[in-house]
Amino acid sequence: MNPNFDPIQYKINSKANWNIVAFDYHNNWADRHQGPFKSTREIVNIAGINPHDKILDLACGTGAVSKEIMQHLDDDGFLIGIDLSRTALSIAKKSIQNTNVEFFEMDAEYLSFNIFFDKVLCQYGLMFFPDVEKVLKSINKILKKDGRLVIAVHGLPKDVPYFSCIMNPVLKFIPDIRPEGTPTVHRFGDPNDLNNELVKACFSNISIKKFNFCYEVDTFEEYWQDYMHSTANSIRPKIESYGNEVVSRIKAEAKQNAFKYETNRGIIFPWSVLIASASK
Repeated sequence: MNPNFDPIQYKINSKANWNIVAFDYHNNWADRHQGPFKSTREIVNIAGINPHDKILDLACGTGAVSKEIMQHLDDDGFLIGIDLSRTALSIAKKSIQNTNVEFFEMDAEYLSFNIFFDKVLCQYGLMFFPDVEKVLKSINKILKKDGRLVIAVHGLPKDVPYFSCIMNPVLKFIPDIRPEGTPTVHRFGDPNDLNNELVKACFSNISIKKFNFCYEVDTFEEYWQDYMHSTANSIRPKIESYGNEVVSRIKAEAKQNAFKYETNRGIIFPWSVLIASASK
C-alpha cells in the first residue's frame, strides 16, 4: 500500500534533490538547449516580451529562460527569477550578471511581491507544484491587467518515451516507489487538464500549442546512467534497495522499450511539449 502524500516533505525532498542535480541539469540539458529545452526560445517568443517589461521567471532553475529573456529587455525592464533550489539559483546568478536581474529563493505557492508583472513565464515547473490552483491564482494577482502567463509542460507518457521507457518498468516492479498523489512530469500532458487549471484560476484567452522535439543519446547505457543519476536521482536509492535482481529486470525491460527508438545515429527519443499562454 502506498504511503500518504506529504506536500511539505515532498518539497523538502525536491529542494534537496535539485541542489544535487542542478549542475548536471544545467550543463547537460538546460544550457545546451537539449531535448525539451529547445522550447526555451519558443516560450519567450510566445510571451511577446517588450524591452521595458517587468517579468517573473517562476521556478527559474539554473536560468535557461531568464538568459533568453534578457536578450529582449532594455535598461527600463527587469527580471526576477525564483526557485526553491539554492544551488540552481547560484548557477543562474553566475551566468546572468545584469543590474536589472534579481534571483530569490522562494516557494511558488507563497509568492510575495509588492509589484505587478507584465509577464510570468514558467518552464517545466507547474506540474511539480503540489497546490497548482494556489500557484496560478497567486500569479493572477501579481499580473498587470492584460498581463500574460506562459507555461511549458511535458506531454503524455506515450509522447515522451525518455521518461516512460524506464519509469514504466520501475512502476511495474516497484508500484509503491512514490506516495499516491505525488506530482509527476506528465501531470498536465493532456491539454484539457492544463486548460481546466487555467480556467479555474480565472485566466482568459487561453491558447495551448503542442511542440514536438527530440532528444538524442548515443547508447542505452548512456541513457540509463543519465536518467538514474539526474531524472530519477531522488528515487534511485529506493530502486537500488530492492537489490540487483530487480534493478536488472527494470533495466532489461527499459532497454527493450528503448529499442524501437534506436537508429544508426543512436537512440532518438521524440519529446512532446505543451506551451500554454493565457491572459489575466
